[in-house]
Formats: sequence, C-alpha cells, structure tokens
Amino acid sequence: MTGGNPNSLALRDTAVLQFAPHFSVYLVAADTVCLYSEDRKFLLYGELYCALAAAITEGGLSVRGLIRKLERDFAAPQIREALERLVERGYVITATNSSHDIAAAYWASLGIQPEAAKKNLQKRRVRIQALDVEGGPELETALGALSARVVKRSPDITVTLVNDYFDTRLLKLNQEHLADGTPWVLAQPSGIFPLVGPVFTPGDGACWRCLADRMIRNREVKAMLERGEARCLAVSPLARHTVGQSAIELAALEIAKAFASDFRTDLNNNVISLDLLGSTVVRHHVARRPQCPACGRRKARDPRRAAAPVSLGTGARPVMTSGGFRTVSPRDTVARFRKHVSPLTGVVSRLERIEGDLPLSTNFIARHNFSAPAKSIYELRGGLNGCSFGKGSTAEQGEASALMEAIERYSGIFQGDEIRAAKRFTDFAPGEAIPPNEVLLYSDLQYQRGTGPAVNAGDVALSPVLFDPSAKIEWSPVWSLRDKRFKYLPTSMLYFFYQGSVAFLADSNGCAAGNTREEAIVQGFLELVERDAYAIWWYNRQQRPGVDISHFDDPFVREFRMRLASAGHRLSVLDITSDLGIPSFVAVTQWMQDGRENIEFGSGSHFDARIALLRTLTELNQFLSIGVMRGRPLEKMSHDGITPLRIEDHSYLSPSDAPLLQPDLDIKFGFLDTDEQVRACVSIAERQGLDFLVLDQTRPDIETPVVRVVVPGLRHFYRRFAPGRLYDVPVKLGWAKRPLAEDALNPLHPYT
Repeated sequence: MTGGNPNSLALRDTAVLQFAPHFSVYLVAADTVCLYSEDRKFLLYGELYCALAAAITEGGLSVRGLIRKLERDFAAPQIREALERLVERGYVITATNSSHDIAAAYWASLGIQPEAAKKNLQKRRVRIQALDVEGGPELETALGALSARVVKRSPDITVTLVNDYFDTRLLKLNQEHLADGTPWVLAQPSGIFPLVGPVFTPGDGACWRCLADRMIRNREVKAMLERGEARCLAVSPLARHTVGQSAIELAALEIAKAFASDFRTDLNNNVISLDLLGSTVVRHHVARRPQCPACGRRKARDPRRAAAPVSLGTGARPVMTSGGFRTVSPRDTVARFRKHVSPLTGVVSRLERIEGDLPLSTNFIARHNFSAPAKSIYELRGGLNGCSFGKGSTAEQGEASALMEAIERYSGIFQGDEIRAAKRFTDFAPGEAIPPNEVLLYSDLQYQRGTGPAVNAGDVALSPVLFDPSAKIEWSPVWSLRDKRFKYLPTSMLYFFYQGSVAFLADSNGCAAGNTREEAIVQGFLELVERDAYAIWWYNRQQRPGVDISHFDDPFVREFRMRLASAGHRLSVLDITSDLGIPSFVAVTQWMQDGRENIEFGSGSHFDARIALLRTLTELNQFLSIGVMRGRPLEKMSHDGITPLRIEDHSYLSPSDAPLLQPDLDIKFGFLDTDEQVRACVSIAERQGLDFLVLDQTRPDIETPVVRVVVPGLRHFYRRFAPGRLYDVPVKLGWAKRPLAEDALNPLHPYT
C-alpha cells in the first residue's frame, strides 16, 4: 500500500520537526542513533545525527532553531543536508497537535503523513448501513476513533454490513450504486471468517456482481443448497453474530486505511478475511469482469457479436523450460497469475506442492471447481473433486504448470457469453461448417455397436451419436490459420459443461494456456501431436526402438533415472515419433510392490528432442506422484478389467531390438520468434493435408491467454476408430505391411 509520502515534505525554515511517531528513538553510542519500530529498524551514524536526535526529541525547535542550536559544532549546510535526508526518508515529519497520538503513529508506520491521513479521513462522509446485522454502533465508534467522519445522511461512501456476501438484497443495492455512481464497501463481521472489502467504485473496478459470480464457484455447496429443494431447519448463531471485536476492528482499520491513503490501498481490489481460528489475515483478489451482467459491456456478453480473427504477434526469444519454450520464466508466470488463487474469490482455490515419497518432488496440484452449477449431490461431488496437476523438472515449473492448467480449465467452461448461433448444418456454405465426426473420428462399427469411449475424470463418456445435419444446434466460429477464415464447430464440442442440447461433448484435447496466445497455440498443438502419436503406437501395438537416455545431458534426467533405479524401478523410453516428424516419446516404468507388478507411463512431444524427453519424464513423475496421493499406484488392467497388465505379455511396452536412438539435439526451434513457431506448427499440419483451427478462450476477467487448438484428422488416445491416420501411418512409415482391421486394434484403453 502507498499513502501520502513524507518524502514530499518541503523543509521550511519555520517548520517544527519531530521523529515519525511510529519510531522509538535510542542513542546507542556517542555516534549512533537507532530508530526502532515493530517492522522497521534504522541506524544513523555520526555525531551530527546524535546531536539532531537529542535536539529534535526535546521538541519545539523549528528548522532554523535547530540549525542555530547546532551550528556552533557543525556547519550549517551539513545540518540542513542531514535534516533534508531525514525528512526525505520519512524518519522526521512536521510536528502537529495530532501527530503525537496512537493513530498518527499507525499512519506513519504505513508511510502516510499523519496530517494528510487526518485530512483525507475528514473530507469523506461515511454512512454505516446494517442489513439485519449487529456491529453497526461498534463500527461507528471504531471509525470515529480513527478520525473518520461518520454521518447519517448524504454520505460520500457507504459501508454496508451483512451476515452473508450473498444476501439477496445486495443485488438491488449494487444496481442502485451503479446507477447513482456512489462508492460503497461491503463488510461481514459475523462468523469465524469475517470479511471486509472491496471498495466498489462504479466505473472503476469490480462491482458486487463481479465478486458474487466469482465467489459462487468457491461456495458451491451453499449455492447448490439454495438452487435446489433443500430446506433449512436450523441456522448456526455464528452465521448471524460477531465473535468478539476482532472483526469490527479489522473492518474499521481497513476502511480507515482506504480513506487515509486516498484509496491507494489493497481494499480497492481485494476482499480481506480474518481467520479467527488461526488469527491470520488474507487478501483475496477481486477481478473486474468486463462481461459482468451488471457493470460490464453488453457487447462482451452478446453471443451474436462478431468474432475476431486470430492474429499472430511477435515476441522476445523464449525461455527454455522442461515444458517447452516460454516467453517468460515459470517464476514470473506464477507471480503474474497467482492473484487468481484464493479459496474465496479465485478460479483456483488452492495451489500446493505434492509431497511424499516421490522420485523427484517437483509436482503441484491446483484445486478448483471444475463443473457446471450443481443441482444434485452427485454433480456437486464431481465438481468439488476438480483439480489440475502440474509437472516440471523444477518445482517452479511444476507450480506454473498446475496454475496454468487450472486457469485453462476454468476458461474452457461454458459461461453463456460465448459467440454462437443456432443453425442447421445444411444452412452453412460448403466447407464452412465441420461435421463433428471429422474431429471425433468414431467408426461406422462403433456407431452400430453404440459403445462409448473410456475417458478420464472431468471428461464425459457417451455412446457415439449420429449427427443429424438437419437438426438446429448452436455452432461457434473457430479460426483456420491455414485458410485464414472462420469455420464452425458445434459449441458443445468447444466448451465444457455446455448448457444446451448436448450430443457432442468437449474434452480437453488441444486446450492450453500460455503467457501469450502464440505460446498457448504451440502448446495446444503439441498436445494434439503427442496424443496422435500415442494412439497410433498404442492401438497398433507397434514395438518401437528405445531412446538412449544417457545421450541427454540434463540434471533432471540423471537424477530421475538414479532415483527410479534406487527404488527398484526399471525405466525405458520408446520413440513413437509419427509422420509429423515431431519427436515424440513414451516412458514406461515397471516395478514390483507387495507382490504386484506395477506399470506407469508418461509421454511427451516437442520439436526439440531434449524438451520432448523432459516432458515425457516429468509426466511420468507426475503420474507417480498421483499414485502416491492415492496411497498406491492404480493397477493397470487388461481388457477384461480383472487380469493385471504385464509387460512381458505386451511386447510393444518394451523397446525393440534395434540400436538405441540418439535423437538430434541441435534443433533451432527455440530461436524462432513466437509467431514463427506457430507458423511452423501450421506448416506441419498443412503438409499432411490437415487444417489448423484455433478458438481463443481467453476470459477478459482472467487475462491469461487460453486457446483450444483443433486439427481434424489427428487422433485422440480415446477409442475412436474411424479410417485415417490410425491405420495409414504405420504402413506409411514402414512399421507394418498393411493396415490392421478395426477388430485387431489394441482392445485396451491407454490409461485403463
């Protein structure tokens, strides 16, 4: 927080000076003065400062008087220079009648001139409005003690006390304040987690609806109870009453700080909470939502607004990490976006390291609500279990990875303001809309059998549904970077938990967040490449050459191999690079535990083989850490769901007899500008006759670039067996003499 700065004080000859009231002044020795406060300590060296300290603390002398008193022993210019330095650093201020009390000491400790603080407090009339809640008189008294000007009518700002930040009356109050342009502050003194803030200033920052729309995702249990048929039988007294005076004092101090500093305070864009169980104060960022129905732009939430083409911008040379080339370091990424982590107002409720007996503890987990608004206990449990995992060769990279994946998932949830239009497929011009199965890639046999795919948590399993071109459904535009025009896909395939007629559901394939949109596009495409290569290898059960891991001179690789070996794990890395030519690897580790054979996989793709290997091994390390969280690894099963999977029964899980590969490590991809990296991705897809579609899913209240990349024809590792690359690539690359029949494909799901 910044306030009125004493550095701006002019050193007038007539000014009477005193030490800032938050300092106690000690003469340590003949040539040393110590200025001591609870949070800051300073030492002043020299006989001149000792003499000035004694003279100033005696009080009553002006600058001219101090110079006259000390100029017998020190030169006048030296005295003035020392005084100017004391004033400039805020150690000394102008003495006033009010600068000797406790409030003045408090303002000074915040870096605010006591007189400036008092002036700012007095120039604003504040009214306290209590909505059936206790604490109003106590708050008025506490604010008055801090020199706030409390009034009954015609306020400049209103403090509204509530028992619940979701009090239905706040919707109307918010509308009234937005209409008349008057600021207000919300405070909840009741409960064991009392709250205060933010300052709602119409036209500048968030409004109550912005806050409520964000908070509701972190209070999904309460929201579900209120949406459903739940009947309240009893209300806890904590929900209606304050516990002691701590909450009132917190509200008074934070509100007074906002006034005293002329609103240069954390209360502008934060809710401040007090944990009465642990006596901790936490700040929770409140983001303005440009798409807010109350204070936002109508155009920002109009589903019929014009879509913007995806243009590419250049950037600085990227930084190499184990996850790829990034425009800034992982530490800077976390510093930039960590404000979105909060159990109260964040899109991520918690971001924490995964601890335990791991090969390398570099993994993080981000907890968040990944669901539509729950209407049942079943839906509620699914959303509350939402989480994203982050991996990396360092803890900083793991933390950034988890945070960005969680933001990616939030940004991909359907919110109702997405660009879309209800049409029939037959209403589009030829080639303008893409039939769903060109992306989903179910086979005719799968449609006949009606068997749905096995999928991971967070994705929805449905039997494949035949597409009816004459049915009116909602479609959204995606930008073709190959053809430089918009094409259309069903909205339900592009956003999670779409609220409409659903036949084709979104999964996370190709979704990515980045520090820039270009960075996100590259990461989204590489995920598609990885899954495509994995599916071709897995379902064709092709035994692939091993990779010479010792060829990679990397500290994480060396340490990871050593830790696995010491724990009795066998490790091999397979080269599954497809016809796209982008290095793609699978790491397979096997070990015995409690008489059971355990197997875990990790995969990764990247233009740079070194990064591809790091992505592969860090994903393996991540999956091992998830197993630790569960208490033991999730045992892999054969297609009957009962028989454990054994490496010796599946040759494709082991390297072939070919010599170990030593991939080319002299790749210059990292030297390309960010737009050139994207064009390299588009070019690779185009050479295979594939389109390259991008949907910008960046949310204006998050400002983290998020995209969904769709390349129709690339395979998912889900069991989707339409003709195409799954059958053609092994023959094209000489892995097989002829394509397999559909019934001959691997009956196991890769993550069964």
